[in-house]
Amino acid sequence: MTGSSPNSPFDPGRFVNRTRLRSTLAAKERELSRRSLLRGIAAGGMAAAGAAALSACGVKGAAGSSASNGPKVGHAAKTDLSDSEKKLVWANWPAYIDVDDKNPNLRPTLAAFEKQTGIQVTYLEVINDNNDWYTKINPALVKGVDTGYDLMVVSDYMLPKYRQYNYIQQLDLSNIPNHKNILPTVLDYPQDPGRRFSTPWAYGYTTIAYNKNLVKTPITSYAELFTRPDLKGKVSLFAEMEDTMGAALLALGYNPTNFTDAQFAKALDYVKKARDAGQIRAYTGNDYLSDFQQGNTAVTMAYSGDVAQLGKPNLVTVDLPKEGLLAWSDNMVIPNYAKHKKNAELLMNYYLQPSVAATLDDWIEYIPVVTGAEAALTKLDPSAAKNPLVVPTSAMRAKAHNFMSISLAKLDDYTTRFQQVTGQ
Repeated sequence: MTGSSPNSPFDPGRFVNRTRLRSTLAAKERELSRRSLLRGIAAGGMAAAGAAALSACGVKGAAGSSASNGPKVGHAAKTDLSDSEKKLVWANWPAYIDVDDKNPNLRPTLAAFEKQTGIQVTYLEVINDNNDWYTKINPALVKGVDTGYDLMVVSDYMLPKYRQYNYIQQLDLSNIPNHKNILPTVLDYPQDPGRRFSTPWAYGYTTIAYNKNLVKTPITSYAELFTRPDLKGKVSLFAEMEDTMGAALLALGYNPTNFTDAQFAKALDYVKKARDAGQIRAYTGNDYLSDFQQGNTAVTMAYSGDVAQLGKPNLVTVDLPKEGLLAWSDNMVIPNYAKHKKNAELLMNYYLQPSVAATLDDWIEYIPVVTGAEAALTKLDPSAAKNPLVVPTSAMRAKAHNFMSISLAKLDDYTTRFQQVTGQ
Protein backbone atom coordinates (compact mmCIF):
# COMPACT_ATOMS: atom_id res chain seq x y z
CA MET A 1 0.00 0.00 0.00
CA THR A 2 1.87 3.06 -1.17
CA GLY A 3 1.16 6.69 -1.87
CA SER A 4 2.90 9.99 -2.43
CA SER A 5 2.40 13.62 -1.53
CA PRO A 6 4.40 16.79 -2.26
CA ASN A 7 3.67 17.94 1.28
CA SER A 8 4.46 16.34 4.63
CA PRO A 9 5.05 12.56 4.78
CA PHE A 10 1.84 11.99 6.70
CA ASP A 11 -1.33 14.04 6.66
CA PRO A 12 -3.28 13.28 9.85
CA GLY A 13 -6.57 14.04 8.16
CA ARG A 14 -6.26 11.55 5.31
CA PHE A 15 -7.53 7.99 5.43
CA VAL A 16 -8.49 5.23 3.07
CA ASN A 17 -11.20 6.44 0.69
CA ARG A 18 -13.89 4.33 2.32
CA THR A 19 -15.63 6.88 4.51
CA ARG A 20 -18.24 4.51 5.86
CA LEU A 21 -15.46 2.74 7.76
CA ARG A 22 -14.15 5.71 9.67
CA SER A 23 -16.14 8.93 9.81
CA THR A 24 -13.81 11.01 12.01
CA LEU A 25 -10.18 11.25 12.97
CA ALA A 26 -11.16 10.88 16.61
CA ALA A 27 -12.70 7.49 15.90
CA LYS A 28 -9.55 6.42 14.11
CA GLU A 29 -7.28 7.59 16.90
CA ARG A 30 -9.23 5.44 19.34
CA GLU A 31 -8.57 2.46 17.16
CA LEU A 32 -4.88 2.92 16.35
CA SER A 33 -2.79 -0.04 17.47
CA ARG A 34 -5.68 -1.69 19.28
CA ARG A 35 -3.80 -4.93 18.84
CA SER A 36 -0.85 -3.64 20.85
CA LEU A 37 -3.24 -2.65 23.61
CA LEU A 38 -4.71 -6.11 23.37
CA ARG A 39 -1.37 -7.77 23.89
CA GLY A 40 -1.30 -6.20 27.32
CA ILE A 41 1.51 -6.24 29.81
CA ALA A 42 4.10 -8.98 30.20
CA ALA A 43 3.18 -12.47 31.29
CA GLY A 44 5.34 -12.11 34.38
CA GLY A 45 3.22 -9.21 35.55
CA MET A 46 0.05 -11.16 34.87
CA ALA A 47 1.32 -14.16 36.77
CA ALA A 48 2.14 -11.95 39.75
CA ALA A 49 -1.22 -10.20 39.54
CA GLY A 50 -3.03 -13.52 39.41
CA ALA A 51 -1.12 -14.87 42.40
CA ALA A 52 -1.74 -11.69 44.38
CA ALA A 53 -5.45 -11.80 43.64
CA LEU A 54 -5.63 -15.43 44.70
CA SER A 55 -3.81 -14.66 47.91
CA ALA A 56 -6.01 -11.65 48.60
CA CYS A 57 -9.11 -13.80 48.25
CA GLY A 58 -7.85 -16.03 51.03
CA VAL A 59 -9.10 -19.14 49.26
CA LYS A 60 -7.43 -22.11 47.67
CA GLY A 61 -9.53 -21.73 44.56
CA ALA A 62 -12.38 -23.59 42.99
CA ALA A 63 -11.86 -27.21 42.03
CA GLY A 64 -9.80 -27.40 38.91
CA SER A 65 -8.95 -23.71 38.92
CA SER A 66 -5.23 -24.32 39.18
CA ALA A 67 -2.90 -26.55 37.24
CA SER A 68 -3.83 -30.20 37.77
CA ASN A 69 -3.81 -33.55 36.09
CA GLY A 70 -6.62 -34.80 33.93
CA PRO A 71 -8.85 -33.09 31.36
CA LYS A 72 -9.77 -29.47 31.84
CA VAL A 73 -13.10 -28.43 30.42
CA GLY A 74 -13.97 -25.44 32.58
CA HIS A 75 -16.84 -25.10 35.01
CA ALA A 76 -20.43 -24.40 34.06
CA ALA A 77 -22.96 -22.56 36.16
CA LYS A 78 -25.24 -24.83 38.18
CA THR A 79 -28.02 -23.86 35.79
CA ASP A 80 -27.64 -22.33 32.34
CA LEU A 81 -30.35 -19.71 32.17
CA SER A 82 -30.13 -19.24 28.40
CA ASP A 83 -33.50 -20.80 27.58
CA SER A 84 -35.39 -18.75 30.15
CA GLU A 85 -33.33 -15.55 29.94
CA LYS A 86 -32.74 -14.38 26.38
CA LYS A 87 -29.73 -12.25 27.13
CA LEU A 88 -25.96 -12.26 27.53
CA VAL A 89 -23.20 -9.91 28.65
CA TRP A 90 -20.23 -9.53 26.30
CA ALA A 91 -16.91 -7.89 27.19
CA ASN A 92 -14.88 -6.64 24.24
CA TRP A 93 -12.28 -4.02 23.36
CA PRO A 94 -13.04 -0.46 22.22
CA ALA A 95 -13.62 0.11 18.49
CA TYR A 96 -13.54 -3.59 17.66
CA ILE A 97 -16.90 -4.11 15.98
CA ASP A 98 -18.82 -2.55 13.10
CA VAL A 99 -20.65 0.70 13.86
CA ASP A 100 -23.38 2.50 11.95
CA ASP A 101 -22.16 5.75 10.35
CA LYS A 102 -25.21 7.73 11.38
CA ASN A 103 -25.60 6.24 14.84
CA PRO A 104 -22.35 5.35 16.67
CA ASN A 105 -24.37 3.51 19.30
CA LEU A 106 -25.70 1.05 16.73
CA ARG A 107 -23.65 -2.02 15.83
CA PRO A 108 -25.34 -3.45 12.73
CA THR A 109 -24.18 -7.07 12.94
CA LEU A 110 -25.01 -7.26 16.63
CA ALA A 111 -28.41 -5.64 16.09
CA ALA A 112 -29.16 -8.24 13.41
CA PHE A 113 -28.24 -11.06 15.82
CA GLU A 114 -30.59 -9.67 18.46
CA LYS A 115 -33.40 -9.42 15.93
CA GLN A 116 -32.86 -12.94 14.59
CA THR A 117 -32.55 -14.68 17.94
CA GLY A 118 -34.42 -12.49 20.41
CA ILE A 119 -31.31 -12.52 22.60
CA GLN A 120 -30.53 -9.12 24.09
CA VAL A 121 -26.80 -8.44 24.21
CA THR A 122 -25.25 -6.10 26.74
CA TYR A 123 -22.12 -5.13 24.81
CA LEU A 124 -19.44 -3.56 26.99
CA GLU A 125 -16.17 -2.09 25.72
CA VAL A 126 -14.46 -2.69 29.05
CA ILE A 127 -11.21 -4.45 28.14
CA ASN A 128 -8.17 -2.24 27.70
CA ASP A 129 -5.34 -4.68 28.26
CA ASN A 130 -5.08 -8.34 29.10
CA ASN A 131 -3.32 -7.80 32.40
CA ASP A 132 -5.98 -5.50 33.83
CA TRP A 133 -8.76 -7.71 32.55
CA TYR A 134 -7.27 -10.90 33.96
CA THR A 135 -6.74 -9.20 37.32
CA LYS A 136 -10.35 -8.00 37.31
CA ILE A 137 -12.00 -11.37 36.70
CA ASN A 138 -9.50 -13.64 38.47
CA PRO A 139 -10.92 -13.21 42.01
CA ALA A 140 -14.37 -14.38 40.92
CA LEU A 141 -12.96 -17.32 38.99
CA VAL A 142 -10.79 -18.36 41.93
CA LYS A 143 -13.81 -18.28 44.23
CA GLY A 144 -15.87 -20.26 41.75
CA VAL A 145 -18.50 -17.61 41.09
CA ASP A 146 -19.88 -15.90 38.01
CA THR A 147 -17.75 -13.02 36.70
CA GLY A 148 -20.82 -11.23 35.39
CA TYR A 149 -19.73 -11.84 31.80
CA ASP A 150 -20.91 -14.58 29.46
CA LEU A 151 -18.41 -13.87 26.70
CA MET A 152 -15.07 -12.10 26.38
CA VAL A 153 -12.37 -11.49 23.78
CA VAL A 154 -8.76 -12.30 24.71
CA SER A 155 -5.44 -12.60 22.91
CA ASP A 156 -4.07 -15.87 21.60
CA TYR A 157 -1.12 -15.96 23.99
CA MET A 158 -3.56 -15.73 26.92
CA LEU A 159 -5.41 -18.92 26.01
CA PRO A 160 -2.87 -21.31 27.58
CA LYS A 161 -3.00 -19.27 30.79
CA TYR A 162 -6.79 -19.43 31.01
CA ARG A 163 -6.65 -23.10 30.12
CA GLN A 164 -3.96 -24.01 32.64
CA TYR A 165 -5.98 -22.44 35.42
CA ASN A 166 -9.12 -24.01 33.94
CA TYR A 167 -10.87 -20.64 33.76
CA ILE A 168 -12.72 -21.00 30.44
CA GLN A 169 -15.31 -23.52 29.33
CA GLN A 170 -15.16 -26.09 26.60
CA LEU A 171 -17.61 -25.20 23.87
CA ASP A 172 -20.70 -27.24 23.07
CA LEU A 173 -20.27 -27.50 19.32
CA SER A 174 -23.87 -28.62 18.87
CA ASN A 175 -24.70 -24.95 19.47
CA ILE A 176 -22.01 -23.82 17.04
CA PRO A 177 -22.59 -25.72 13.77
CA ASN A 178 -20.71 -22.98 11.90
CA HIS A 179 -17.60 -24.04 13.79
CA LYS A 180 -16.91 -26.13 10.68
CA ASN A 181 -16.48 -22.88 8.74
CA ILE A 182 -13.26 -21.94 10.56
CA LEU A 183 -10.37 -22.23 8.11
CA PRO A 184 -8.03 -25.17 8.82
CA THR A 185 -5.02 -22.91 9.44
CA VAL A 186 -6.92 -21.11 12.20
CA LEU A 187 -8.69 -24.22 13.49
CA ASP A 188 -5.37 -25.98 14.07
CA TYR A 189 -4.09 -23.27 16.40
CA PRO A 190 -1.21 -23.95 18.81
CA GLN A 191 -2.88 -22.22 21.73
CA ASP A 192 -6.17 -24.09 21.26
CA PRO A 193 -5.86 -27.05 18.87
CA GLY A 194 -9.20 -27.79 17.26
CA ARG A 195 -10.72 -24.62 18.71
CA ARG A 196 -12.63 -26.42 21.46
CA PHE A 197 -12.39 -23.47 23.86
CA SER A 198 -12.37 -20.47 21.55
CA THR A 199 -13.54 -19.08 18.26
CA PRO A 200 -11.57 -16.43 16.37
CA TRP A 201 -12.78 -12.85 16.54
CA ALA A 202 -9.95 -11.24 14.56
CA TYR A 203 -6.91 -12.65 12.80
CA GLY A 204 -3.95 -10.73 11.48
CA TYR A 205 -0.27 -10.56 10.67
CA THR A 206 2.62 -8.61 12.13
CA THR A 207 4.68 -7.09 9.34
CA ILE A 208 6.82 -4.04 8.50
CA ALA A 209 5.85 -0.50 7.52
CA TYR A 210 8.16 2.35 6.54
CA ASN A 211 8.10 5.94 5.39
CA LYS A 212 9.54 6.12 1.88
CA ASN A 213 10.42 9.80 2.38
CA LEU A 214 12.80 8.74 5.14
CA VAL A 215 13.88 5.36 3.79
CA LYS A 216 15.22 5.59 0.25
CA THR A 217 16.20 1.95 -0.26
CA PRO A 218 13.22 -0.43 -0.01
CA ILE A 219 13.08 -2.74 3.00
CA THR A 220 12.41 -6.39 2.23
CA SER A 221 13.27 -8.32 5.40
CA TYR A 222 13.12 -8.35 9.20
CA ALA A 223 16.89 -8.73 9.33
CA GLU A 224 17.29 -5.25 7.89
CA LEU A 225 15.51 -3.73 10.88
CA PHE A 226 18.14 -5.20 13.19
CA THR A 227 21.25 -4.67 11.06
CA ARG A 228 20.95 -2.16 8.20
CA PRO A 229 23.28 0.80 8.85
CA ASP A 230 21.11 3.47 7.23
CA LEU A 231 18.25 2.56 9.57
CA LYS A 232 20.31 3.09 12.72
CA GLY A 233 18.29 4.90 15.35
CA LYS A 234 15.17 4.93 13.15
CA VAL A 235 13.60 1.56 13.97
CA SER A 236 10.60 0.91 16.22
CA LEU A 237 10.02 -2.62 17.49
CA PHE A 238 7.12 -3.85 19.59
CA ALA A 239 7.39 -4.00 23.35
CA GLU A 240 5.51 -7.30 23.21
CA MET A 241 7.91 -10.23 23.60
CA GLU A 242 6.16 -12.57 21.16
CA ASP A 243 6.17 -10.02 18.34
CA THR A 244 9.75 -8.78 18.55
CA MET A 245 11.25 -12.15 19.44
CA GLY A 246 9.22 -13.77 16.67
CA ALA A 247 10.72 -11.28 14.23
CA ALA A 248 14.23 -11.93 15.57
CA LEU A 249 13.75 -15.68 15.27
CA LEU A 250 12.62 -15.26 11.67
CA ALA A 251 15.58 -12.99 10.90
CA LEU A 252 17.94 -15.73 12.10
CA GLY A 253 16.20 -18.39 10.04
CA TYR A 254 14.37 -20.05 12.95
CA ASN A 255 10.70 -20.99 13.05
CA PRO A 256 8.69 -19.02 15.67
CA THR A 257 6.19 -21.87 15.80
CA ASN A 258 8.83 -24.42 16.80
CA PHE A 259 12.08 -23.26 18.35
CA THR A 260 14.44 -24.34 21.11
CA ASP A 261 15.64 -22.54 24.23
CA ALA A 262 19.05 -22.23 22.58
CA GLN A 263 17.52 -20.59 19.51
CA PHE A 264 15.55 -18.21 21.72
CA ALA A 265 18.78 -17.27 23.49
CA LYS A 266 20.49 -16.56 20.17
CA ALA A 267 17.55 -14.44 19.03
CA LEU A 268 17.58 -12.53 22.31
CA ASP A 269 21.29 -11.83 21.88
CA TYR A 270 20.48 -10.64 18.35
CA VAL A 271 18.00 -8.12 19.78
CA LYS A 272 20.54 -7.05 22.40
CA LYS A 273 23.23 -6.43 19.79
CA ALA A 274 20.84 -4.24 17.81
CA ARG A 275 19.99 -2.32 20.96
CA ASP A 276 23.64 -1.86 21.93
CA ALA A 277 24.48 -0.67 18.41
CA GLY A 278 21.86 2.06 18.65
CA GLN A 279 19.81 0.46 15.88
CA ILE A 280 16.51 0.61 17.78
CA ARG A 281 14.91 3.94 18.57
CA ALA A 282 12.10 2.56 20.69
CA TYR A 283 10.17 -0.48 21.83
CA THR A 284 6.63 0.73 21.49
CA GLY A 285 3.16 -0.19 22.61
CA ASN A 286 -0.11 1.44 21.62
CA ASP A 287 1.65 4.62 20.52
CA TYR A 288 3.62 3.07 17.66
CA LEU A 289 1.55 4.48 14.79
CA SER A 290 1.36 7.93 16.32
CA ASP A 291 5.15 7.99 16.64
CA PHE A 292 5.47 6.69 13.07
CA GLN A 293 3.03 9.20 11.61
CA GLN A 294 4.92 12.06 13.21
CA GLY A 295 8.11 10.94 11.49
CA ASN A 296 9.90 10.08 14.73
CA THR A 297 10.56 6.59 13.41
CA ALA A 298 11.26 5.71 9.79
CA VAL A 299 10.38 2.04 10.02
CA THR A 300 8.23 0.06 12.42
CA MET A 301 6.79 -3.33 13.07
CA ALA A 302 3.08 -3.03 12.34
CA TYR A 303 -0.18 -4.94 12.68
CA SER A 304 -1.85 -5.64 9.37
CA GLY A 305 -5.25 -4.23 10.32
CA ASP A 306 -3.74 -0.98 11.57
CA VAL A 307 -1.82 -0.18 8.40
CA ALA A 308 -4.59 -1.50 6.17
CA GLN A 309 -6.81 1.21 7.64
CA LEU A 310 -4.21 3.93 7.62
CA GLY A 311 -3.91 4.64 3.87
CA LYS A 312 -1.27 7.35 4.32
CA PRO A 313 0.80 8.97 1.59
CA ASN A 314 4.36 7.65 1.54
CA LEU A 315 3.48 4.66 3.71
CA VAL A 316 4.96 1.43 2.35
CA THR A 317 4.04 -1.91 3.85
CA VAL A 318 6.19 -4.98 3.37
CA ASP A 319 3.35 -7.38 2.82
CA LEU A 320 5.67 -10.40 2.85
CA PRO A 321 9.14 -10.01 4.36
CA LYS A 322 11.69 -12.46 2.98
CA GLU A 323 11.69 -14.52 6.16
CA GLY A 324 7.92 -14.75 6.49
CA LEU A 325 5.20 -13.25 8.69
CA LEU A 326 3.98 -13.54 12.24
CA ALA A 327 0.32 -14.56 12.62
CA TRP A 328 -1.95 -14.05 15.63
CA SER A 329 -5.60 -14.09 16.61
CA ASP A 330 -7.91 -12.50 19.15
CA ASN A 331 -10.55 -14.89 20.41
CA MET A 332 -14.01 -15.22 21.88
CA VAL A 333 -14.12 -17.39 25.01
CA ILE A 334 -16.67 -18.18 27.71
CA PRO A 335 -15.50 -17.77 31.33
CA ASN A 336 -16.41 -20.30 33.98
CA TYR A 337 -19.78 -20.06 35.68
CA ALA A 338 -21.27 -17.90 32.91
CA LYS A 339 -25.04 -17.96 33.33
CA HIS A 340 -25.84 -17.77 29.61
CA LYS A 341 -23.35 -20.11 27.99
CA LYS A 342 -25.69 -21.37 25.28
CA ASN A 343 -26.60 -17.81 24.28
CA ALA A 344 -22.90 -16.98 24.03
CA GLU A 345 -22.33 -20.03 21.84
CA LEU A 346 -25.19 -18.98 19.57
CA LEU A 347 -23.52 -15.59 19.16
CA MET A 348 -20.21 -17.29 18.35
CA ASN A 349 -22.04 -19.34 15.75
CA TYR A 350 -23.60 -16.21 14.25
CA TYR A 351 -20.24 -14.52 13.67
CA LEU A 352 -18.92 -17.64 11.92
CA GLN A 353 -21.34 -17.08 9.04
CA PRO A 354 -19.53 -15.94 5.87
CA SER A 355 -21.62 -12.83 5.27
CA VAL A 356 -21.47 -11.69 8.90
CA ALA A 357 -17.74 -12.41 9.15
CA ALA A 358 -17.17 -10.42 5.94
CA THR A 359 -19.04 -7.42 7.33
CA LEU A 360 -16.96 -7.48 10.50
CA ASP A 361 -13.68 -7.97 8.63
CA ASP A 362 -14.54 -5.13 6.27
CA TRP A 363 -14.93 -2.83 9.24
CA ILE A 364 -11.91 -3.79 11.33
CA GLU A 365 -9.86 -4.72 8.23
CA TYR A 366 -8.37 -7.91 9.56
CA ILE A 367 -8.07 -11.20 7.71
CA PRO A 368 -11.16 -13.37 7.02
CA VAL A 369 -10.89 -16.79 8.69
CA VAL A 370 -14.31 -18.16 7.80
CA THR A 371 -14.89 -20.27 4.70
CA GLY A 372 -16.79 -18.16 2.17
CA ALA A 373 -16.01 -14.84 3.89
CA GLU A 374 -13.51 -13.79 1.22
CA ALA A 375 -16.09 -14.24 -1.51
CA ALA A 376 -18.64 -12.32 0.55
CA LEU A 377 -16.09 -9.56 1.18
CA THR A 378 -15.36 -9.29 -2.54
CA LYS A 379 -19.02 -8.56 -3.20
CA LEU A 380 -19.35 -6.25 -0.21
CA ASP A 381 -16.18 -4.23 -0.74
CA PRO A 382 -14.00 -5.12 -3.75
CA SER A 383 -11.31 -2.62 -2.77
CA ALA A 384 -10.79 -4.28 0.61
CA ALA A 385 -10.67 -7.71 -0.99
CA LYS A 386 -7.83 -6.53 -3.24
CA ASN A 387 -5.72 -5.43 -0.30
CA PRO A 388 -3.25 -8.23 0.60
CA LEU A 389 -3.23 -7.02 4.19
CA VAL A 390 -6.92 -7.94 4.37
CA VAL A 391 -7.00 -10.87 1.94
CA PRO A 392 -3.46 -12.27 1.91
CA THR A 393 -1.89 -13.89 -1.12
CA SER A 394 -1.25 -17.63 -1.09
CA ALA A 395 2.46 -16.88 -0.61
CA MET A 396 1.71 -14.80 2.48
CA ARG A 397 -0.47 -17.53 3.97
CA ALA A 398 2.19 -20.15 3.30
CA LYS A 399 4.83 -18.16 5.17
CA ALA A 400 2.74 -17.01 8.14
CA HIS A 401 3.88 -18.42 11.48
CA ASN A 402 2.17 -18.45 14.86
CA PHE A 403 4.29 -17.97 17.97
CA MET A 404 4.88 -21.30 19.68
CA SER A 405 2.55 -22.26 22.51
CA ILE A 406 4.65 -22.41 25.67
CA SER A 407 4.09 -23.10 29.34
CA LEU A 408 3.34 -20.26 31.72
CA ALA A 409 6.67 -20.78 33.45
CA LYS A 410 8.54 -20.50 30.17
CA LEU A 411 6.44 -17.53 29.08
CA ASP A 412 7.31 -15.78 32.32
CA ASP A 413 11.00 -16.61 31.89
CA TYR A 414 11.15 -15.51 28.26
CA THR A 415 9.28 -12.29 28.96
CA THR A 416 11.46 -11.38 31.93
CA ARG A 417 14.65 -11.94 29.93
CA PHE A 418 13.25 -9.95 27.02
CA GLN A 419 12.34 -7.04 29.28
CA GLN A 420 15.82 -7.06 30.78
CA VAL A 421 17.23 -6.58 27.28
CA THR A 422 14.75 -3.95 26.14
CA GLY A 423 14.74 -2.03 29.43
CA GLN A 424 10.98 -2.12 29.93
